[in-house]
Amino acid sequence: MNERKQRIGENEAIFRSVNEEVSRLNVTFTAATNMMRIVCECGVQSCTVHIEITPDAYRRVREDPTLFVVRPGHDLPEAETVIEKTGGYWLVQKDEGLPAALAIATDERSAGGGGEGR
Repeated sequence: MNERKQRIGENEAIFRSVNEEVSRLNVTFTAATNMMRIVCECGVQSCTVHIEITPDAYRRVREDPTLFVVRPGHDLPEAETVIEKTGGYWLVQKDEGLPAALAIATDERSAGGGGEGR
């Protein structure tokens, strides 16, 4: 079970990293619509579903390294809890223990992930 949680966390960290770069690139392209497209941050490696989210909402999510944006129904209850549901996406929070620790350790923005901090 811990191997599966680790794999899920690593997959989510990859998608979060991709979305961080997308977020930086979207700054100039979102002015007209105030929406950006990100990749679903679920733990399924083969998932390539795109989600529309406002840049402000995505920035708020990224303030907590244990939060991830997933397509409705893409939550993985063995490692996370859905804390908010919108029409276009769900917000999940990693469970305490290994899932949260891995999310923090792989976050580019946090000290745990070797980033510059928040």
